[in-house]
Amino acid sequence: MATTFEEMNCAFPANLAEALKLMADERTRGRPLAGGTDLMVQWESGVLPMPERAISVKHLPELRTIEETDDALEIGAAVTHMGLRRSNLVVRYLPSLADAAATIGGYQIQTMGTIGGSVANASPAGDLAPSIMITDGEVIVASMRGERAIPVNDFWTGYRETDMAEDEIIVRFRLPKLPAEGVEFWRKLGPRKAQAISKVMGSCRAIVENGDIKQFRVAIGSVAPICVRLRAVEELVTGKPLNEETIAAAEACAAESVKPIDDIRSTAEYRKWVTGRMVRGFLEQLLG
Repeated sequence: MATTFEEMNCAFPANLAEALKLMADERTRGRPLAGGTDLMVQWESGVLPMPERAISVKHLPELRTIEETDDALEIGAAVTHMGLRRSNLVVRYLPSLADAAATIGGYQIQTMGTIGGSVANASPAGDLAPSIMITDGEVIVASMRGERAIPVNDFWTGYRETDMAEDEIIVRFRLPKLPAEGVEFWRKLGPRKAQAISKVMGSCRAIVENGDIKQFRVAIGSVAPICVRLRAVEELVTGKPLNEETIAAAEACAAESVKPIDDIRSTAEYRKWVTGRMVRGFLEQLLG
């Protein structure tokens, strides 16, 4: 018989050490639960079976901070979308991430949903993923065995799958800052401006020097089982002059680099076209 909300055993550890101790023992291990904006919907709809046990991590003090180092921001897994969009540090050093957080759901979702929950959900339509991927940062996970850093570009291994062990919890993200000479852009295409699941969304981080593209990183979501970096596009434009010839070549390469599917929100053909146009738009923005 399926577990109901009333029957679920939910633990509320006071700190990270208590949470990791619970996760270490199969008898007390549960599904980590933060804001629940993804999981509660999936459990209720039957997309995922409701677990017998859950462990609340939303209020763990170690997971709720945003700290600055010389070259990166360390963002706790329980920082909410509202916390991201309102953080002066995130707005300054990871502007695409702040912009993406501002587009997720409505006010209620933004105050409950967390960066760790969004990433752990491993949805190809997760709006934060592209902005995290373009940083070449790391996901820090922890267990009783200690911490380990997973390159964010290796963290998602398949549809709804991650490179995490059963006893691990995401504790924070180490995301390199946007260089002073760099820019970031975010774009989301959905049926309406707010509270819509993306048809296609993407982020880029770029540096242009003396009219040439010195660095270009671009990630697109909702076009594959996981969010993807367009490596072929990045290699194509890096070192090239920022002109119409380069932009046109990048647009064509982007459209051919993704293998989307038809689903209820859009068609594969449309998503391929939009991916190309999105990359074109990013490059045209660099022209000013």
